[in-house]
Amino acid sequence: MFEKKVKETKEVTKKKAKKAPEKKGILGIVLVPLLLTVVFVGAIYLLMGKLSENEILLSDVVVAKDSLRVNAYITPEEVEQYFEVKQMDASLVTDATVTSLSDLKKRAFYVKVPVPAGKIMYVQDTVSTNATLDKYLSGYEVTGICVSNFDRAVNGRIREGDVIDIYAVDKTTDELTLYAQDVYVAAAYDSSGNELATDEGVAVAFTIWVKEAEVEKVNQAINFGEIQIYRK
Repeated sequence: MFEKKVKETKEVTKKKAKKAPEKKGILGIVLVPLLLTVVFVGAIYLLMGKLSENEILLSDVVVAKDSLRVNAYITPEEVEQYFEVKQMDASLVTDATVTSLSDLKKRAFYVKVPVPAGKIMYVQDTVSTNATLDKYLSGYEVTGICVSNFDRAVNGRIREGDVIDIYAVDKTTDELTLYAQDVYVAAAYDSSGNELATDEGVAVAFTIWVKEAEVEKVNQAINFGEIQIYRK
């Protein structure tokens, strides 16, 4: 009787000992997916952190599509023709940086500085009024003048956007006389009639804007010939 109980006890112990590895296997099966889930979630967290970091480091800025000369007049309707929005390193953006096309569309403006294509625009690059050029807002007439072809004269370096004074020798007094001042140059041409869009080449003819009150004086200068112009 006693021996039988001992045997039964041993058999139970053996059975328990055999079942022990089964519990370990279940624990392993549970831990593997759990670890994979932790790794997956961690990877997503790192990826989202990287994306957030990139968003913080990038900022919108307004840049010029094409080169613009000093005194170029841009209306709100023309803004998208000359400017576009790009993203760049936020560390380069300051309070003076123009970051939206809507900022430029608030009103018409003049370009204060030479603007090469791709230049980031700043608030100080434009001005809404120009004491010299605002006179043309009420209207103007377009005419042309020619000057002598001197390679080293200022005449050859004048380009679209420049403001000039027009002089000529008065035939009645034989004196150099001012006939028109603060005149806007709309285009410049070389001796072959090619329009000069860059600093290369010598300009000898110009399309200019004149007010109605200035037309007679400018025509008088043209008739006298030997026109001399001075850039302001």
